[in-house]
Amino acid sequence: SIRSWPEFIGTTSGYSYIKPKGEIAGARWGHAGSDSTHMEDFHNPDGTMRSADDITAMWKAWNIKPEQQVSFYCGTGWRASETFMYARAMGWKNVSVYDGGWYEWSSDPKNPVATGERGPDSSK
Repeated sequence: SIRSWPEFIGTTSGYSYIKPKGEIAGARWGHAGSDSTHMEDFHNPDGTMRSADDITAMWKAWNIKPEQQVSFYCGTGWRASETFMYARAMGWKNVSVYDGGWYEWSSDPKNPVATGERGPDSSK
């Protein structure tokens, strides 16, 4: 999940037009930024991409590793797409984007949703 922490734990959907709050059950937090319009976790102060080592370490802390099949998603697609490009630039091969993201997932009440504080071990 490439969403802010408040989006990930379900205190906000991140968007005025998306009412449900939460996260796809089993998702791992891949970081993003302070809200649905920022990606500062991936950017240096000058706006350039953080180093591959920094990003890999951030993801590894949440059990996101290059040898896995990783599908990035966010609320509507743009943050997941940016992160997908970073992963590809870093040499990750097994990556994709779930472009429907939280917006699409949350529109079907049958889809499993997680909320609340949780750590990397809850997403294995």
